[in-house]
Amino acid sequence: MLVAVSSYTEAMPHVPGTLGKGVYTYRLDEVGKVSPTEAAPFEMKNPSYLLKHPSLPMLYACGENDPDTADNCIQALKYDAETGALEAAHPPLVLPAGAACHMDSDGTFLVVACYLPSKGSTAGDVHLLEILEDGSLKLVDTFKTTGEPSDKAGDTARNGIQAGRQEASHPHMAYCYKLPDGRTGVLVPDLGCDVVYKLAIKKEEQKFEFLGLAKVEIGTGPRHCAVDQQGANVAYVIGELANTLDVLDLETMTSVQRVSTLPADVLSMNPSDYLSGNPFFCEKVGASACSGLKLAPNGKKLYGSNRGHDSLSLFDLKDGRVSLETVFSTRGQTPRDFYVDAEGRFVVALNQDSGSLVTFMPSGQEAGVDFQTGYAPVCMIAL
Repeated sequence: MLVAVSSYTEAMPHVPGTLGKGVYTYRLDEVGKVSPTEAAPFEMKNPSYLLKHPSLPMLYACGENDPDTADNCIQALKYDAETGALEAAHPPLVLPAGAACHMDSDGTFLVVACYLPSKGSTAGDVHLLEILEDGSLKLVDTFKTTGEPSDKAGDTARNGIQAGRQEASHPHMAYCYKLPDGRTGVLVPDLGCDVVYKLAIKKEEQKFEFLGLAKVEIGTGPRHCAVDQQGANVAYVIGELANTLDVLDLETMTSVQRVSTLPADVLSMNPSDYLSGNPFFCEKVGASACSGLKLAPNGKKLYGSNRGHDSLSLFDLKDGRVSLETVFSTRGQTPRDFYVDAEGRFVVALNQDSGSLVTFMPSGQEAGVDFQTGYAPVCMIAL
């Protein structure tokens, strides 16, 4: 199986590790062993999240860069399934605001969340892009976030840990799913405002429709989400700043359950004790911080990543509620994201600061295979 992996290419406050050159391709076998292709990486500035085109041999890469610059973009890439070679399919689509950090698609549109507001603004941007026949993109609408930044109240709720992270709106993900009426719904966790926006895509008008928002506890910093696939009308939302998982009722848009992503014994510890294996988080952050969230292929399990504690949390899902099954080490530093095999055979942790891709069995047992990238990996997708 051919996969693509993105990498940060320049030092940033949250990227202290070795830097990469752009987007790389690898082979992933049936047990999750990673082997490099002979193709050179596609060089671009700070590609973060990746997404495969719904039908063409193409993928899209978010350029997670400064607001209102040409590098804040979505780059369409063609790939060769035999060699893994990558090349630009179209010129990059430059986006307003900054730090294009996540995208999703319903097959007709691409929805992009930009983490940083435009200069002089505290409102965030979520962009609706039409996918044209040749795979190029056209910006057709933008949703401006309406939440109030938690700011100092969020700092107080966390006892000053990660102070200053909620000074503005920070949309961190765009998640597409099907609404009961058949339309495409979009959930957007806003780390800065402690809310999750619920939107619909009006296909004919090529517009967003605002359907409401859910508020989570002040200081949570919602980052990623996933919608239940077993019939419960709920979404699971991971809180980066509070190390929590909320269950949102998608009808009432309220939280109906909230649990920690960390083991019970860790909650009573001094953070410096459990962060000792990650110098950056121990010295600069002062606490663990959640990142990715993904469902298992059967929809009955849910994985979340903990940077600093450097682990993956595995949750059992039943009747729209969660229970923490286990938490296992990713054997590396700062698992920014992870890849869940579509057939449920394995999970690959992407350890940003130690530059490793480490494979585990679905329940967390070590698979005995890992790969050193030599750079800071961000996201892996199958092609």
